[in-house]
Amino acid sequence: MRNLIVAAGLMASLTVAEGAFAQTTTASSASASGQANVGVSLPGATTTTVAVAGTSDHDQMVGRLAVGYFGIATVGAGANIAGAPNDTPYAITGLAPVVGVRYWISPLLGLDVGLGLSVIGGSLKNGDAGTRVDRTSFTGFLIHGGVPLALASTGSFAFEVIPEANIGIGHAGSDPNGPAAGDVSASGFHFDVGARVGAEISFGFMKLPQLSLVGSIGVRFDTDSGKTNDTQVPGGGGAPVGKSSSSRSEFHTTVGPNPWAIFTNQIAALYYF
Repeated sequence: MRNLIVAAGLMASLTVAEGAFAQTTTASSASASGQANVGVSLPGATTTTVAVAGTSDHDQMVGRLAVGYFGIATVGAGANIAGAPNDTPYAITGLAPVVGVRYWISPLLGLDVGLGLSVIGGSLKNGDAGTRVDRTSFTGFLIHGGVPLALASTGSFAFEVIPEANIGIGHAGSDPNGPAAGDVSASGFHFDVGARVGAEISFGFMKLPQLSLVGSIGVRFDTDSGKTNDTQVPGGGGAPVGKSSSSRSEFHTTVGPNPWAIFTNQIAALYYF
């Protein structure tokens, strides 16, 4: 009887030791895989998921290239000497909507690069027997650069400050009185620098975080200048008979395209690939 009691006690001790070893092994494996629970959980309780930094829609676009619209700027050429005192300084103007790309180097720092283009040409003819006259040709382009800074982002919202600048060059030419009377050439230069503050709101709540709308306000300094050179060919020479110039500078506030304009006219949007 005594031997039976001793054997039963020995078996119980081995069973307890085996269970403790199994629990230790399971806890060690869970810790190694990062799934260990801290504290005591009640039966049926669910594990709480801890939020991870860098999970906003904006953060998911870091390292991806976006194509979008950056606004319209006016380029021009020639001196406007007959207009109102505060009118455009250019004799000829053209709109150059800037289309470009945005690339986020990091969650904070991005890069905008864009190009706008305006080419005007054609001719005029009055009646069947009228003489065809060429319109004044015009070519202008605009280079855009910006450094967007995403100071804060959460969910589908990113708060951004965007320093930016534009450089534009225009050229125009006409021959109003034929080759024997010389021609008229014109040039123009535009430069602006400023900064905008606004929001980039993505469509992540619709399972489309690649598409975002941008709205902003800001301040900007603009400077524009236009020159015209009118020449004649008296006696075969090419003496310049008229040079004129006009310039204007302006410091002003700006309002970017409304984000909801994507549904009406201008598309103030970015799409990330």
